[in-house]
Amino acid sequence: MQMYSNGIQLQWEPSRLIIAGYTGKDQKAVQQHIDELKELGIPAPPRVPMIYDLSPELLQVTEEITVVHNHSSGEAEAVLLDVYGVWYLGLGSDHTDRVLEATSIQKSKQVCLKPVSSQVWPLDQVRDYWDEIEMESWIIKEGVRHEYQRGKLGSFLNPDELLHILRERHYESKGMAVFCGTLPLHTGTFHYGGTFVAELRDPKKGSTIQLKYDMKLLKDAEEA
Repeated sequence: MQMYSNGIQLQWEPSRLIIAGYTGKDQKAVQQHIDELKELGIPAPPRVPMIYDLSPELLQVTEEITVVHNHSSGEAEAVLLDVYGVWYLGLGSDHTDRVLEATSIQKSKQVCLKPVSSQVWPLDQVRDYWDEIEMESWIIKEGVRHEYQRGKLGSFLNPDELLHILRERHYESKGMAVFCGTLPLHTGTFHYGGTFVAELRDPKKGSTIQLKYDMKLLKDAEEA
């Protein structure tokens, strides 16, 4: 996997992929999100934060993903990457099968690629003002751009807190990629298909990390 940080190329492959769920600092807001998902048929988690261990090859720098049915959607997330012992911050999408999610959250995440930005920032560069970093996502369908998510990383656990929880639960950090949690949906409902666009913005330096990918629908063999 080829990535860039401050103009320097990083050639790296993850050895572990972790999706952390329900990582909000505000537990009332976390419960609101859980209730929101329950209304969509997704069961409440047994503990928070939840840690989903996925196949690392799902993490891809890509401009297109393929799915069989049009019932999957993306979610913008800050992503921590342990690249040869140095932590970086990137932007990813926890693309998830929403029908399967009602049966098994882990399986619903495992069946979809996880697009990630090619641009990353050294975590030490932004650690002191993590809370101020802005994240936003949109869905583009038929040429119309719809706001999907918007907020700041201050809504989530501090990265050091999250990594501490992972160590306590015996997840080895070497070569690990960690999705840090997602923001509530602006519309309250999932959007399927189209193009997913997201940005991570550093308000101090004025720099931006962007992520954009199309969703391509494969021909369903059972409907052919």
